[in-house]
Amino acid sequence: MARIFIFAFIIFGMLFSPFALAHHSAVAFERGETITVSGTVTKFVWRNPHLSISLDVEKGGTTEQWLIEGGSPTEMVTNGFTRDSMAEGDKITVLINPLKSGKPGGLLQGMTLANGKAFGMEYAETPVAMAQAAPPQIPSLTPYVPPPVGDTWQKREARTRPPELPIPSKSPNPVSGVLDAENLAKPRPKPPFDLTGTWAFRGEDAEQAHYGRYEFKPNPEFTEKGKRIYDEYLSYATRGERYAEPTAFCYPAGLPRVMTRFGSLMMLQYPTAIFMVSRLNNEYRIVFLDGRERQPANLRDPNWNGESLGHWEGDTLVIESEGFTDENHLIQQGIFTGNQLKITERITMINDGNTLKMDYIMTDPEHWVGEWRHTKFRDRMLHGDVREANCLAEDNRALPGMGN
Repeated sequence: MARIFIFAFIIFGMLFSPFALAHHSAVAFERGETITVSGTVTKFVWRNPHLSISLDVEKGGTTEQWLIEGGSPTEMVTNGFTRDSMAEGDKITVLINPLKSGKPGGLLQGMTLANGKAFGMEYAETPVAMAQAAPPQIPSLTPYVPPPVGDTWQKREARTRPPELPIPSKSPNPVSGVLDAENLAKPRPKPPFDLTGTWAFRGEDAEQAHYGRYEFKPNPEFTEKGKRIYDEYLSYATRGERYAEPTAFCYPAGLPRVMTRFGSLMMLQYPTAIFMVSRLNNEYRIVFLDGRERQPANLRDPNWNGESLGHWEGDTLVIESEGFTDENHLIQQGIFTGNQLKITERITMINDGNTLKMDYIMTDPEHWVGEWRHTKFRDRMLHGDVREANCLAEDNRALPGMGN
């Protein structure tokens, strides 16, 4: 028997923020119209800058797939929505601004989950009333109107000033930001070294057969799944064919590859965090040093670098990372990893502060057995900067051997 839903529709205020509307253009949606759609969740992507939901909707004896765009996980958490709030197979009802094209899809405005639970503010109006309300102005389509006579930037600033400054966090469990003045000012022991600078990866060409260059040798002891993937890679490689390489389609390289790929890596060290920007597509990584607790798994945005928490043990920087995505995360050719991955890095500075010795301990019981250990080096680099880099899938498809 089909489940009957009580339509307790809610609005996510964050969806109307300039940030949310700027990422994917709002012009695609009919902002003055709202419709309700009920269906079964077939895919739920919880990832910044916004989540997405795929729904199988029964219509006239056939199944139609609807694609729904939501707000960013960071913002939705403030309204009580987490990764555990929805799963594939759930039957839900959503309130959306539909696509202008008439195709099945829309921009999320509210939802009722399978258990009847709602998130955010409830609509004061019915969906019909909302549809009749004046639609929000889309920035690119807003006609120019001259400002009031005698207007000044001071008056304009006063009109648009946030009600409270500094802007407070909307999170239900706020944590001091690593660049908050009060966090930076907390007394802390002086670190044994400072990573600030630009670092080049040491390829060790002469040691390739022993330890690998950018890859890790020897391979770990594979699980059945890990061996199946690696054997498939070998079957491609021996034929001279490219195997799956997510970065060729602009997926992030992620950890550990962001640390073990050729090209420069820029680091900026603060008392509360270390910021890293890689030449490899300008990938960004942050290591938290302010003693924070690890983010709960149901609030975390799984990604390719995981969540990295660092602390000092004598003259060694210890970084423990987990919370990785299981989507196209490659360790090296033929070795994929997933959400069970955990990485411990132990970084020491040698050669009068000019070399980083980076020891890795990696575990992933889904793909290999026990610990996979290795050591790599990065050397301080002068007269070089990390410039803007962009990964464009269209450019990569033009490369030889990419299927053209």
